[in-house]
Amino acid sequence: MAARRRLRGPGSGISQIIGGFGIVLAAGFVLLMLPVASESGEWAHPKDALFTAVSAICVTGLVVHDTQAHWSAFGEGVILLLIQVGGLGYMLGTTVVLWAFGRQLGLRDRNMLRLYYGAPSMKETLSFARGVGLFTLMFEATGAVILAGAFLADGHDPSEALWWGVFHAVSGFNNAGFNVTGADMVPFSGNPVVLLTLTGLIVAGGLGFLPLATLKSRRSFRRLPLDSKLIFATTGVLLVAGTLFVSLFEWRNAGTLGAIPAQDRPAVALFHSANARTAGFSALDVGALHDESKVSTIGLMFVGGAAGSTAGGLKVGAFAMLFAVMLTTLRGREEVSVFRRQIPNAIVQQATTLALYFVALLFAFSLALTVTSDQTFIDTMFEAMSALGTVGFSAAGTPAFGTDGHIVLIVAMLFGRFSPLMLVLYMSQPRRKLIYHHPADSVRLG
Repeated sequence: MAARRRLRGPGSGISQIIGGFGIVLAAGFVLLMLPVASESGEWAHPKDALFTAVSAICVTGLVVHDTQAHWSAFGEGVILLLIQVGGLGYMLGTTVVLWAFGRQLGLRDRNMLRLYYGAPSMKETLSFARGVGLFTLMFEATGAVILAGAFLADGHDPSEALWWGVFHAVSGFNNAGFNVTGADMVPFSGNPVVLLTLTGLIVAGGLGFLPLATLKSRRSFRRLPLDSKLIFATTGVLLVAGTLFVSLFEWRNAGTLGAIPAQDRPAVALFHSANARTAGFSALDVGALHDESKVSTIGLMFVGGAAGSTAGGLKVGAFAMLFAVMLTTLRGREEVSVFRRQIPNAIVQQATTLALYFVALLFAFSLALTVTSDQTFIDTMFEAMSALGTVGFSAAGTPAFGTDGHIVLIVAMLFGRFSPLMLVLYMSQPRRKLIYHHPADSVRLG
């Protein structure tokens, strides 16, 4: 009985995750307020320090001040550390967070790991954590070397090229979108090495450890489990679709792709598509996008990346489930199946719940930003979805939303990053089976 009470106590699992991130966030907030963290050598405004710390640990990338111009080398280092903790810690989930606090995982936390993070089993927790760590460092180190070389070849001095390489590799893999160039990736719109390297890092981070490790071990798409198949297939489709959308709508837009040489536009369109779902780097002026492109980008931000990855959003698995339900219904079938595998009704219900939850959050925070700012509705919804999806794109410019808007965005980033995890944990807890059923009836639709 005592063990049972301990599993259901307030100290179990999710409170430790939130507490661990909260401690890191508080430390980052304090460090960013210090005079040494600012280029001006003055104390940072508490709201600006908090916004930046939240954006970094939630791997979002929205900023109220240009990172290079406002923060010193120390401040940039703090931001980079918060990004790494936010991205890697989120992938590891309860594993590393609870190790750090010396706790044990309870039954409800095991269910959460299997459902949300895809951890193979509790016996393999240690090797899982080690694999995630090596996976992260391998991609970041490789990306840092390539990017540093590209920045060096572009004319930057060695120390700056090295720092830029490390910073953007970590920011890219963790899908954070923070940059220290002073002009995002616009100066490198004609540099395919920089754009494609960052695209690779972003996609890898947005896929996560488990699908790539499973693909490596099984060496065949056909032999992959359904979860990995859906992640790879949906990610590929969305990446291509996003590239086609931005190419179609922006090819002749003199403010975006139209200002770039024709031979460089496909790479920039692909780069925008990869960033729209998860990261937030940009090689073009997001504010100059046509409304059609903004709407399609909002859709990509809504979907996000894979569960258990560094990315935010609804998650591609849940989106694929909704699409499968739609096709099943239109075909007049009762059982939802994908790749010749039947989907349990519980998973369909959870995916539907998550989607409706995200729609409600988007509506609520869009309304809150509309009340607290005077920006156009499309730009307001764009900003709200960027914060909820932890993407980092901004059409109107985050500073334009003012103090009240920044507070709304801080809450949106925290909700978008952590509340889906809490919802999944709640949905995955054991429940009593009903010993009776209500009479069946029907409801008219359409």
